[in-house]
Amino acid sequence: MYTNLNNQKINFVIIGKPNSGKSTLFNKFLKKEISPTGKTYGLTKELFIEEFRFRNVNFIIHDTPGLRRKNRIDDRDEESRNKKVIKLLEKIDAAILLIDSTENITRQDFKIADSIMRRKKLLFFIFNKIDLLDDQKEFKRRINNFLSSRYSQSKEINISFISALSGENIIYLLNEMIKKKDLCSLKIRKTQLNSFIKKVSKDAKLPKIRNIRIKPKYIVQIDSNIPKFKIFINTKKKAPSLFIKYFDNEFRRYFSLNGVPIYMKFISSDNPYAN
Repeated sequence: MYTNLNNQKINFVIIGKPNSGKSTLFNKFLKKEISPTGKTYGLTKELFIEEFRFRNVNFIIHDTPGLRRKNRIDDRDEESRNKKVIKLLEKIDAAILLIDSTENITRQDFKIADSIMRRKKLLFFIFNKIDLLDDQKEFKRRINNFLSSRYSQSKEINISFISALSGENIIYLLNEMIKKKDLCSLKIRKTQLNSFIKKVSKDAKLPKIRNIRIKPKYIVQIDSNIPKFKIFINTKKKAPSLFIKYFDNEFRRYFSLNGVPIYMKFISSDNPYAN
């Protein structure tokens, strides 16, 4: 089904609110103490960058200061650091959004996530400090249910549960990062794309515009560092958001691309071969 382009480098950032355990995770990946850790609020005040190797893949890792809401920033230095972190998102392949499992997910977490996804980067929602929970199984069930039912972009994210302090599930996380980075570099064969279009065009669930069912007519993949596609549809009108969401979900399901950033451009035309 796929052709693997085999990238051997992953450039990623650990990002999140203060005291979520970012520096502890940074040090755990490196197996040495580089970034300052402790119970003091906001110990990390600069960006750290290091490299390590796992399974013949070179990882470039960035530790960052905690990101607070704008209305809680009280000095220019913190504001400047935050801007540097956001600017860094343009350069990386993936982001680990680290969340303290002993606290609730907040609007700030989702705001950070949106900043990452707008830039079409791999995003890992990582819930840290699970070793402090009384019932890990129930917590995981509740988080997965909440995100799948309440977060409209849940198909675009990857979810894992770790303890940065003990190292629990760290190897699993690294393997997932390699797997999803490989998927970003895969080229889908034309025959497979055509089979998908044929299948989805027959689906009675396809949304309608003024009682006319919108159908995809043709799809082409564009060379890119992430899966990128042009989809031609059978109407001159702009593809509605309901159709775009439906098509994205079906595409991810068919090609097993959940958790991978995908760029889709829908082209309205009577002629699928028109420019």
